[in-house]
Amino acid sequence: MKPLVIALCLSLPAGTGIAGEIYRWVDAGGVLHFSGDPPAGRPYQRVTPQPPPPTPAPHVDSLRESQKGSDTRALDTASASREAGLRLKAETLERCAKARERIGFLQEKTAHRLFKTGPDGQPARYTDEEFEAELGKAKNEAEQNCS
Repeated sequence: MKPLVIALCLSLPAGTGIAGEIYRWVDAGGVLHFSGDPPAGRPYQRVTPQPPPPTPAPHVDSLRESQKGSDTRALDTASASREAGLRLKAETLERCAKARERIGFLQEKTAHRLFKTGPDGQPARYTDEEFEAELGKAKNEAEQNCS
């Protein structure tokens, strides 16, 4: 029976259980999108997600439960602080990437080629001033998050 199980495991493809491709693109309104399907008629990039961190072995949880007192609280506080710092850094990097993507998109276009929703709900072209303001906002966001 063991050789059969081993042979079966070796015959499985290496990527079994891994999610499909992820695609990233910017729509006509300059909004960044992520999807499992590439957009039709639009430039896109394939994104390779990072694997999730490994989960601790079951015995780690029992060791943590056995450690009562200030050491456990200090460890939990330090861990929570580290996790919060990592989350903040990831969010900052995401905002930086979006800002750079927006700057590239805007620099590729001109004010007369971009549309927005006008006050009457109809599409309206950006004015040069609106375009410059939008580009300035994107550059400001990049300055704040990409240092």
